[in-house]
Amino acid sequence: MANHSHTFPSQEKFLGTLSASLHQMAQPLSTIQASLELALMSPTSAEQYQEIAEDLLQHLQRAVESMQFTSWLARFHQPALDVHDVLLSAALESIIADLRRTLESEQLHLVFIRPDHEQLIRISVTRLRQMLFYVLQAVQGCSSAGDVVQIEIQAPPGHLALRIRHAQDTGDTTASGKPSRESVVVERALALADAIVTCAGGEFSVATDPLLIVADFPVQCDDRSGLVSSTRVTEFAGMQPVLGSR
Repeated sequence: MANHSHTFPSQEKFLGTLSASLHQMAQPLSTIQASLELALMSPTSAEQYQEIAEDLLQHLQRAVESMQFTSWLARFHQPALDVHDVLLSAALESIIADLRRTLESEQLHLVFIRPDHEQLIRISVTRLRQMLFYVLQAVQGCSSAGDVVQIEIQAPPGHLALRIRHAQDTGDTTASGKPSRESVVVERALALADAIVTCAGGEFSVATDPLLIVADFPVQCDDRSGLVSSTRVTEFAGMQPVLGSR
């Protein structure tokens, strides 16, 4: 009989992130309401109306982005449908290849290290690609031109761990050193990646100073037939994941 049990992200963590997102969404909506009320109460010139409209559009964009984030967070909290046995290294190389043309200007150097043998992980193929995109998005937001980023897949017994870190001390490369808008993008990308990994039964952690992102996945069994030989170190240059709308 098939096992239909699922592991979900921590309810406390999920509700905390959801509450913070709803608060971020409420702030610009309140500002929009107050600005419109003031504009209707007092005589306003065409030039002033234009300034008000431009300001409201910025607040509206922030509200829409919060709504979209909340929607994705809630979706990733639910069980996935397209669950398959997946080779993590192949999915990662595919994402890097897809992003490569748009990432050449950032001047990041990426070193990709695979294990001697790699077991398959059981996860939604679509969500795995999204998770890898979110992680690379966050890495770009925490990095500067010329940084060396090491991506390593490790294979401890019963697990498959994806570890992403800066290969050297790059100084202030955390999200806190970035502009506010970009910091929010990084935080949301990591929160969505966390939800995907945790819902798949894994564990996700992030450390800064220096940067270290770890996604730990359980493997299905220790059957040697499930191992894929994949020893290789691959280097990529010019990585720059897209950071969403601005």
